[in-house]
Amino acid sequence: MPKLSPETILASDGEIRLYKRARSKVWQAAFVVDRRQVRISTGHKELADAQKEAKKQHALYQFRAEHNIPIVTKRFADVANLAKSAMTKQLETGTGKKSFVDYAIVIDRYLVPFFGHLAITSIDYAKLREFDAWRAEQMGREPKASTLNTHNAAMNRVFDEAVERGFLTKSRVPALANKKRDSERRPDFSLDDYRKLIRSFPAWIAKGRKGKSTDMRLLLRDYVLVLANTGMREGTEAENLKWKHVHQFVENGRSYLEMSVDGKTGRRDIICRANTVRYLQRIHERCNDISGMTFDQLLKARLDKPVFRLADGTVTKSLRQTFKAYLTEIGLLKCPKTDQNRVLYSLRHTYATFALTRDGIAIHELAKQMGTSIKMIEDHYSHLTPRLVKDALTGPRYGRHVAEEAKKAISKREDRDS
Repeated sequence: MPKLSPETILASDGEIRLYKRARSKVWQAAFVVDRRQVRISTGHKELADAQKEAKKQHALYQFRAEHNIPIVTKRFADVANLAKSAMTKQLETGTGKKSFVDYAIVIDRYLVPFFGHLAITSIDYAKLREFDAWRAEQMGREPKASTLNTHNAAMNRVFDEAVERGFLTKSRVPALANKKRDSERRPDFSLDDYRKLIRSFPAWIAKGRKGKSTDMRLLLRDYVLVLANTGMREGTEAENLKWKHVHQFVENGRSYLEMSVDGKTGRRDIICRANTVRYLQRIHERCNDISGMTFDQLLKARLDKPVFRLADGTVTKSLRQTFKAYLTEIGLLKCPKTDQNRVLYSLRHTYATFALTRDGIAIHELAKQMGTSIKMIEDHYSHLTPRLVKDALTGPRYGRHVAEEAKKAISKREDRDS
């Protein structure tokens, strides 16, 4: 048995240990229940009162253990912070999932503001229903199925942390269900709107004030064009892209541009549309610290520097707001087919739509390129099915070679305008 401090008092035949912390006049108590160490504050300065309170709490914790009630209770906010810390450590060691970043955002933005003050043991189905209503009010709409899946996963991370630490028993964890409808069609750009989007950039850039304003507009144009020509996710995948992740190779006499992107679903290699090289070259030429190198030298140097940055080398977090302002100015903010505002992520959906309807890429190949599942492609782009087989539905027709030549002419004009 370890030697006790002279200031330590034993009670209940040694089962309870009372002591004082440095610079505190209040007695603390420690005891073991169900092989777990429990430490509490008695809230009393007088020893007799502290002993009485300690015995009362000791009996209460023994009752909890005997009736399968967690012997320790914690506030939701405290457990949530523990869960976030555990996820952060896993991410730092490379063992965590990319989705942990999204879970942490959900915890901070929705879970803690609503459940934070509650004991983790007090959250039941009634409280979860209250949360559903509160969340919908905060979001201004009913969340989609994919959003609920992310929120439920974040909530379960907190519950798992509570169970692991003995704050909550597994039998008392409420099951989280997703009874919402599947995600609706997402906003994208039609071919005509996309042409307007890229053709409006030069005049809009020319109107910007010299300095950072113009730099932001120039970067946004190339950012938009890269997203639309690769299908990468804006945000994590684009933000994690470094020059060392970009390289060119030649095969069968053709040159290809490949990127290694890392984000929501882990790292994958993607092949970019041919024009993407030009957009990267413009970014390269504007960056003062690397403009002295040729583009080939830049790619061979495999520099650990972000691709998407301003001329002075800084990385901006304002491209989403700048894009919204640009769409508002040119009248393309609202998607007429979905009645939703377009965002940078809409360019990913535009890429998928064009790949399916104009390029004829097979669904399984597109799913691999975009880092998603075949089912996700089918669910979100099922409305395109008639267009995918439009030739078969239309039947035999003449002058097809004329249509092909027209398509080539349109592509050349788009290249020139962008």
